[in-house]
Amino acid sequence: MKANNMAMSYATQVNYPKDKLLHQLISETVSKYPDRVALTFKNNNLTYFQLNSHANRLAHLLLDKGVMPQDKVAILLDRSEELVISLLAIMKIGATYVPLDPLFPVARSSYMLEDSNTVLLLTSDCYKEVHLSGSKEVILEDVWGSLSLFSDQDPIAEISGKDILYILYTSGSTGKPKGVEVMHQNMVNFLLSMQKVPGMEPTDSLLAVTTISFDIAGLELFLPLVTGARIVLADATEVKDGRLLLELIDQESITFMQATPYTWRLLLEAGWQKGKMKVLCGGEALPVDLAKKILNRAGSLWNVYGPTETTIWSTIKQINSKDEVIGIGKPIDNTGIYILDEHQSPLAIGEVGEIFIAGEGVARGYLNQQLLTAEKFFTDPFSNDPGGRMYGTGDLGKFTPDGELIYISRVDQQIKIRGYRIETAEIEYHLSKAHKVKHAVVIAMAGTDGIYKLVAYVIAEPSVESESMLADRWITDLKQTLPDYMIPDIFQFLTEMPLTPNGKIDKKALAERKLVLEPLNEYAGPRTDVEQMVARIWSEVLNIDKIGIHHNFFEIGGHSLKALQIMLRIEKETGRRLPLATFIAHPTISKMSLVMQLDAKSITWDVLVPIKPSGNKIPIYIVHGASLNVLLFNTLAIHMDDDQPIYGLQAKGLNGIDEPFSRIEDMAAHYIQAILKQNPEGPYALAGYSFGGIVAYEMTRQLEVLNKKVKMLAMFDTFAYRTPYYDPPIEKLINKTLYFVRKAMYTLTFRDGFMATIANRSLALKRGIERLLLKFKSGNDQEQIGIFGYPNKIDVMNKLALKFYKIEPADVEIELFRAEQHSFHLDDFEYLGWKSYALKGINIHGIPGAHNTIFKSPNDKLFARMLQGCLDKVND
Repeated sequence: MKANNMAMSYATQVNYPKDKLLHQLISETVSKYPDRVALTFKNNNLTYFQLNSHANRLAHLLLDKGVMPQDKVAILLDRSEELVISLLAIMKIGATYVPLDPLFPVARSSYMLEDSNTVLLLTSDCYKEVHLSGSKEVILEDVWGSLSLFSDQDPIAEISGKDILYILYTSGSTGKPKGVEVMHQNMVNFLLSMQKVPGMEPTDSLLAVTTISFDIAGLELFLPLVTGARIVLADATEVKDGRLLLELIDQESITFMQATPYTWRLLLEAGWQKGKMKVLCGGEALPVDLAKKILNRAGSLWNVYGPTETTIWSTIKQINSKDEVIGIGKPIDNTGIYILDEHQSPLAIGEVGEIFIAGEGVARGYLNQQLLTAEKFFTDPFSNDPGGRMYGTGDLGKFTPDGELIYISRVDQQIKIRGYRIETAEIEYHLSKAHKVKHAVVIAMAGTDGIYKLVAYVIAEPSVESESMLADRWITDLKQTLPDYMIPDIFQFLTEMPLTPNGKIDKKALAERKLVLEPLNEYAGPRTDVEQMVARIWSEVLNIDKIGIHHNFFEIGGHSLKALQIMLRIEKETGRRLPLATFIAHPTISKMSLVMQLDAKSITWDVLVPIKPSGNKIPIYIVHGASLNVLLFNTLAIHMDDDQPIYGLQAKGLNGIDEPFSRIEDMAAHYIQAILKQNPEGPYALAGYSFGGIVAYEMTRQLEVLNKKVKMLAMFDTFAYRTPYYDPPIEKLINKTLYFVRKAMYTLTFRDGFMATIANRSLALKRGIERLLLKFKSGNDQEQIGIFGYPNKIDVMNKLALKFYKIEPADVEIELFRAEQHSFHLDDFEYLGWKSYALKGINIHGIPGAHNTIFKSPNDKLFARMLQGCLDKVND
């Protein structure tokens, strides 16, 4: 209802079971759908009955450990089935769960444990005894085997809907995070309302991508469980990779997904195409351009709004393509929205004031902070309920005449980045205590892509250290107390702060300043043992005395051969094998060192390597050559258009574990499968370098059979190798002899020039000797690393694949990029043997350089622009 012309909106009052506990609702779902799949994680399924049984057994174990109703139990686990089971177990005994993120600094998590007075920390072996607190630790790996000794029946806990379900910590302006106490009845009202609008059915599958330390995870984990739907839990690697998320969406037939604008942009950049998902977007403002892109790919789009203090989301609006302004909708069930002035008096419709939220979603308050609770939570003077309360959000907004709520901005210094609520004062508090900092101000600035970055403006004390060294030191210090999303992205050094006429810091003037970035050649030294090792290897391979941890590998003379040498050195010294493609996403010592510290299982060897995934042109997919090195293609990407997406396709088996393919047809099918997961509808542009061109040719044939449109097929100096395998023995012998004679005459007559012939034959002889030495050293051990830095087995399998593959004519046109310098004999240098196979013709593009130098400077730039020209023709 609205009060006359006042900016006050109250949703429909709905009776709901406010005395019912969340786990009781879930138990009712278990009774209805015991055999329905409740949770999927990494292709493992748990039915509702299995999930409930595991949770009950763990709950009884916790009771046996002495946990009592309303005790606080912290949970620190990686994303897994056990995470969901543990959350249910804690609430089933009437305890309050306190979620901790494994990525949080130890100091931050330790403070949360101490502040919440947790009696027990439920964690895993990898986080054992990491945090210093008085909490008893229960290590899941240690107790999991004994769970069968405990009852699988629901435990009985004497608590009410007004008791606390969870305590979730948010950024605090005092320098310490504050814990929000959310009650069972808050969550029950929220879930039952969301079940109706936007709506969820038992047939739905929801993709859960949010850390449990972010309150919106409550919708992802519990809305399906009170509905009878299925949770598909993405792991820690998948939630950060748009390509992997798209694979999950397709593989698991996802119908419902909630995420922040940041994650939706990740999916768009990864090539998200048309689908039928119900999409929820919240956590920060939804830009109009992003909304329109999502609408083109989703079944429906819902914008949601609400702070942690009022239980996840408080308003909701379905967005349509005609919306010029993205509003945040109307209140959910049993929720009131008021626009009030500084005296908490209602404003008229259309006037801007602070958004206050009232009703059943309002949390109890802040843990151990009565004064702060009194400052933000108030008795609701507009409610007929004498116990009604409202929360002042600190957000400015207004109502439109048709009752839609519009978000304007913040009243204070609070901002949201990637959906996380951040008090810049908390960052400023810790930064002001850092080495050589006199004064610091932090603001959020939007980039041209709409993504916000944190910028710290600092007045530093005089120091012999460079600005770069100081900034690196501050980052290291801040990471001891703040999560990664609160670490400033950019540091700006000032001699004085701009002030307003009344003497306050002029943040508007700061935001309008042009950013000054760190010079490329400014040195920032390694900070950790891993960075020191990586820096030493880089320096030795690149022959550069001092390399800063933020210097880009490709900007200091690095190329694919050097990258291979570095990876081989790293593997030799550490035993860790990393994909060569690591250099594309992690081209600095700092970033590569972070990858080095990941668990081996977290390092992906995906077939599809996103060299430059962003852009709106037809993407080109380039198949590796005999060296299997997709890093070569990065040199093309640098010189191609900004909006041209480029992907590399790397071989199966590079990790030394997976079995490589021995048939071209199987390789092609495998690569197509990866492409279709990322880009199911097309159209496509395909290319292949050397050996990879033949694979790309077969891929084109297979895609045409699947009725998928290949707009362009390009060959990068690929010879159409005609296998003699299927020839009669006599014909095979004659052809082989004649070819040997032609090859010998070509070499002996120095057709390429004397020096070039000597150089080419010397290189061929050198590689032949290297192969013989490797074979002599390792015998028939195909797992031995070969001359290109990968197991010999792949080389053997590739040769077998060529031997057995018979090229057949196809109704295709080929863009043939041919190296102009000869380096070996070919019977058909003009068309490289493809003329009789490409029935629609061949377009020849001469590239300066030889077969192994067309990707090197300066040849690469011309190559890239010629390739872009071909792609632009099919984009028109």
